[in-house]
Amino acid sequence: MEDLATIDLPYIEANKSRHGRMRYYFRFEGVRVCRLPDDPESEAFSTEYWTARNKVDKGETPKPSAKATLPGHPLPNSFRWLCVLYVKSDAFLKLDKTTQAKRRQIIDSMLLEPVKTGGDDLFADMPLKQLTIDNIQKLRNRKADTPFAADERLKVLRQVFETTRDGRDGKPVPIMQVNTARFVRSYRKKTDGHETITSEEIGIYVRHHGTSSKAVLALTLLMYVGFRVSDLQAIGPRHRRADIFIFRVFKGRNRRPKTLEVPIHPILALVLDMHKIAGLYYMMTDYGHPFSIKGLSQRVSEWFNQAGLPHLTAHSVRKGLATKIAENEATDSMMDGLFGWDDGKTSKIYTARKQQSRLARQAVERIDWGEIGNVLPHPADTGSVPAATPAEIIEQNHSSSVRRA
Repeated sequence: MEDLATIDLPYIEANKSRHGRMRYYFRFEGVRVCRLPDDPESEAFSTEYWTARNKVDKGETPKPSAKATLPGHPLPNSFRWLCVLYVKSDAFLKLDKTTQAKRRQIIDSMLLEPVKTGGDDLFADMPLKQLTIDNIQKLRNRKADTPFAADERLKVLRQVFETTRDGRDGKPVPIMQVNTARFVRSYRKKTDGHETITSEEIGIYVRHHGTSSKAVLALTLLMYVGFRVSDLQAIGPRHRRADIFIFRVFKGRNRRPKTLEVPIHPILALVLDMHKIAGLYYMMTDYGHPFSIKGLSQRVSEWFNQAGLPHLTAHSVRKGLATKIAENEATDSMMDGLFGWDDGKTSKIYTARKQQSRLARQAVERIDWGEIGNVLPHPADTGSVPAATPAEIIEQNHSSSVRRA
């Protein structure tokens, strides 16, 4: 919010990109007039703002198209007609509700694009045979200033163009004979995605926030369980059974529900013991309420920013954990057990649940962040925990829980 506090001008829309970069737009009566330079204190920002502001004062601002609401039924065999069939298809209906909503927004934005800049004809009414590579590139290029959004359009188009309808024999038949969207290149270069956290960066983060902080509690849960942020948001004392977390994975919960059993590493257990249980969730806001998934993701990124590590996110820790245990000779099966990954083999359907807990236990035994004991509590430092290796402690705790059962 500090970025917004420096701007006290009307008609400015500010939002943060997925990489933490602030973007500014001049917006009037629901229409984005133009994008403004990224530095709100620069001369270029002031010049472009007042250029757009003067147009508003003279009544020259573009108005929304009269066709923006897309009234009536779609024309047969048009782009809009195909999109309507897609949102009624099983492929769309099986998606998570949040994914459906986001995909609808992307589809609607493409339908409302004018075929020619400033023209009245919309892509919604374009016949399917005219959805050529050139026109697909045009839809992509309209988002050239935001490559991620441009590529999201391509991703959705590729799915829409796979829509089928029942043929005469009852078998599904593709409506589009050729998926032209697959011939259009994405803007973004292929990368490794999120940065991978290192042990050195963990040390910087912990020393900045302090071992008893909520920020370090979040980091430790990520480090020793490999949570996605959607699972970190939901995890709480109710998921703990002695030395094990048992939880339903958020991702794919509707299409392929999966429950994981992951042993609690001794260092994680010590950090959890440092925090008083105050509700159903480990991660609570300062007002005593659970975070939303997006809110927690932003908060973790903010904690990294405060520690001088703006390039890192919650997913960076998951990647770091996978890298560490692979370096420590964990097998593919062990990693599948810990992270809940599927290898696609049918036999796994019958054996995964039985083997998952054992394989995850073996994977947790191999978590070793090196000298992390210097900044996080270590079992050997406390009188109540025997000076044994993490693997020995896990096995001892597991044996005790088995005997109690």
